[in-house]
Amino acid sequence: MVHPEPYRNGQEHLEDEFGWLEAGFRVLLEIGGGNPHANPLIGSKGLIVTADELRDWENGGEENHPADGWIQYIEDRRNRERSIAASAEASMGAGITLPLSQLCSRLRLTVWERRFLVLSLAAECNRKYEKWFAYFNDDVTCRAPTPDLAYRFLCDRVDEQARARQYLSKGGAIRSLLLEPEDKYANAGGGPVRPKLKTTLRLDERTTSFLLQTETLDARISDTTATFEPQAAADLPMLPPGDSISASLKGLESNPNLASVPFLHLSGPIGGGKRLRLHHLASARGQRLLVVSMRSIPTDSERAETTMLRIVREAILTDGAICLAEEHALAGSAIPHLEQWKAALETYCRFARRPLVCWTSNVKRQPSELPLPEEATWFYGEVGVPDAGAREAFWTVEALDAAGEYPESLWRELADKYRFTPGQIGKAWRQAEALALSRGDRYPNRNDLETACRGQFRHRLAQLADRIVPARSWEDLILSEEPQSLLKEACSRFLHRETVYQRWGFGRKLPYGKGLSMLFSGPPGTGKTMAAEIIAGELGLELYRIDLSRIVSKYIGETEQRLSELFSEAENSGAILFFDEGDALFGKRTEVKDAHDKYANLEAAYLLQRIEAYDGVTVLATNLLQNMDEALLRRMSFVVKFPFPGSAEREHIFRAHLPPVAPLADNLDLAFLASRLDVSGGHIKNIVLAAAFLAAAESKPIGMAHFVRAARQELRKMGKILVKETFAPYLDEINETFG
Repeated sequence: MVHPEPYRNGQEHLEDEFGWLEAGFRVLLEIGGGNPHANPLIGSKGLIVTADELRDWENGGEENHPADGWIQYIEDRRNRERSIAASAEASMGAGITLPLSQLCSRLRLTVWERRFLVLSLAAECNRKYEKWFAYFNDDVTCRAPTPDLAYRFLCDRVDEQARARQYLSKGGAIRSLLLEPEDKYANAGGGPVRPKLKTTLRLDERTTSFLLQTETLDARISDTTATFEPQAAADLPMLPPGDSISASLKGLESNPNLASVPFLHLSGPIGGGKRLRLHHLASARGQRLLVVSMRSIPTDSERAETTMLRIVREAILTDGAICLAEEHALAGSAIPHLEQWKAALETYCRFARRPLVCWTSNVKRQPSELPLPEEATWFYGEVGVPDAGAREAFWTVEALDAAGEYPESLWRELADKYRFTPGQIGKAWRQAEALALSRGDRYPNRNDLETACRGQFRHRLAQLADRIVPARSWEDLILSEEPQSLLKEACSRFLHRETVYQRWGFGRKLPYGKGLSMLFSGPPGTGKTMAAEIIAGELGLELYRIDLSRIVSKYIGETEQRLSELFSEAENSGAILFFDEGDALFGKRTEVKDAHDKYANLEAAYLLQRIEAYDGVTVLATNLLQNMDEALLRRMSFVVKFPFPGSAEREHIFRAHLPPVAPLADNLDLAFLASRLDVSGGHIKNIVLAAAFLAAAESKPIGMAHFVRAARQELRKMGKILVKETFAPYLDEINETFG
């Protein structure tokens, strides 16, 4: 038995296919169309393209065939096709890529359909075939295959033509995927409309580039679609240790040919590894992964449909899995072009040999919201932020080359402090390296790492809240021992939460309520906002003060929607949410007397649920602790009371607000001012600042006269009166002040 010789590449394979095609043309040319079985085309007479020109192509060429040579040609073509198939099989077994064989296998094309592809591809490879087509179409302007030419030339018997018509119908793979749209070349140039049998048939640009191996991806979808080729698991980035989602995908890896089409939906934060898990899955199935950015799809309905068809074609041609990636979605929002996506995916499922559809999003979608094909089975998995141990492992991998430059405890500290996804950890490390290189250092220091980590927060909280940049430290906060120790204990709880909840297993006992929530109560100006600012600086987190005017709405349900968006963005950022004047939102629920009371209570209940479910830090400040809802107080991790400052605390506050470089008069007596002015820290700040401006205006050091004048202004704002006798030891300054 003679073993077939494998082809060296796809071009050799196509040249062999074109061999039987050209042989058939020459037989028809020689016999003048006299085939008793197929009643084939009779060559046109009087055309510019002549028979002699075709005979003499490439220095004259082939032997003449007898009049009954068409029957012999059919037999020769079958033998040649069997030989080509054997060589193609040997090539594929040797790992040589033959696009034509791949396409026929993936679309399960018949022998006639494969012949049609060869016929249609010929004109794209060599212009000489245009003259053959013009001659046999009996139309010098028609230089491409037509249905009539394909039926007569490619069928072995007359009764095969009926099936051939089905293969070229709108529901077939050729018409649906491989050809240009039917009307693209119809009536070209404004001439008379040709009959259906005489319409030109041209392969789509991507079909041609796939068969000729000139493109790895349709250039027309390169701005919407990214490709990920199958790789060995060892060559792919690592997944979190003990990842439950990856374990649940093993069934799809080991059973690629399921009875129904798997539609896999993964939700979770950006950078959590959703795409990486799908790349692992597709690689295990030996498939390419096409990731489509949903926000890059054209808004125009017609252009969107064209783009979808091209994406589906690409996936079918290349045996790819489709992943539709939705970013920054809002829960419950409608998906653009939903029905068109469903129709496109139906086409993909109908023609793809191993269809796999994936959907990734930052929010969970219900099956009714998704373009789920009829024959698909929905699988869902939530990809959350990995636990502290996994985050530490990712930090260690990123800094592997610089392992000896850092203490081992650093990666645990960063993992505990920043609840980052693997993608965020990788970006943070690269940004820290860039900061180090800008200074001329090889490796980043701790400050570089902290700065890079803070730069990873991506959110839209600024649209819903006001950012407060931490600028003060513990030394600026003048409090008695008890509230200050509670604040430091709260910071410690946050920094050690991973140890308690994860490493020590307490998190398994608490499915929710693992965030840090604090309630600050006390009179105005006692340091509640400053304390929130100091905590944000201590923990290295962003601080956002909630603007109630952007949240609370008179319309039913809108407040809850805005709060949902607020907490969703906060979860993406890890920011501290600071609700100032919290009693406006978290006040006691009242007896329901009308619809307003009912919906106000619903808002309060919803807020309590979101506060408890939030894994980050929330701070509520109120001047009226007695007005807060009892259910809220129960959910608070810490309730810190900010007392009105005594004389000693007020003196410390005065000194804390005076910069070391500020010029002070010799007669300045801060202890005396603190004992005489019964005001809170916020008012003291105003007095100190006003006194500084008064002194600057007089070009003098800040003295008692300036403080007394500033105190009088502040007391007036408070509705109080400054009594002269209160400042008896400093009558001169008082006289200057009061004239």
